[in-house]
Amino acid sequence: MSEDRALVEALRKLGLTEYEARAYIAVVELGEAEAFEIARRSGVPRTRVYDVLSRLEHGGLIQRIRGSRPALYASIPPERSLEHLKRRLFEEVSQAIDRLKVMYASSKAISRCNVLLLRGDQAYEAALELLGGAEEIIVARIAYLPPKALERALERLKEKLGKGVRVYLTMDLKLLRRETPLKSLEKVLEEFGGKPLSPPIPLSFLVADFRDLLLLYVPPDQPENCYGFLVQDIGNVGELIKEHFLRGDQF
Repeated sequence: MSEDRALVEALRKLGLTEYEARAYIAVVELGEAEAFEIARRSGVPRTRVYDVLSRLEHGGLIQRIRGSRPALYASIPPERSLEHLKRRLFEEVSQAIDRLKVMYASSKAISRCNVLLLRGDQAYEAALELLGGAEEIIVARIAYLPPKALERALERLKEKLGKGVRVYLTMDLKLLRRETPLKSLEKVLEEFGGKPLSPPIPLSFLVADFRDLLLLYVPPDQPENCYGFLVQDIGNVGELIKEHFLRGDQF
């Protein structure tokens, strides 16, 4: 029942009504059937089922077998019948995003700061996206990340290093070696020409092209409760970080 409900909701997102979605699912399940059987299977009232089936037929989702008495309705392969609805939904969402981007850009001038608060897996994914978006320089100060997140972050950094992006890496070996062998960590620092660090709290600091910044706090005993602050288009702050960094100061 829950699976049927999920299908109905998915079809409604494509523009079908409740009755249309239920009738369509019934036709697909039955292959071909009379309106009476479709109404019984779907729960659509008999007084409404012919109108619903007519709309589905005109929409290209099902077909009526001509010459059959009584009328039989047959399903069309969903990859064909639903493709135009999926394409229309995608176009509508894309247009909405484009309009919202214009609205956001026009209102951004009055915004004091573009900061997003992220928690849990969302924060870890934001870190990977930030690293993946860098084109010239990455400054990564990793105080602590759980093993899986650390592995994914280092893989992303290696990818960027291989594409010519300059990577400046420092890591807290004292915290990280609780779960990752020290030799492995030292090898990573050697590969990146990085340095060890010992911050007072497990606060990681990631900067991409001195444009976007992520502060990520991860409690070592509860890494699932991490949270981060993603600051996009940091502007003058980025220039200050860049000036501070290029003087050779430690992060």
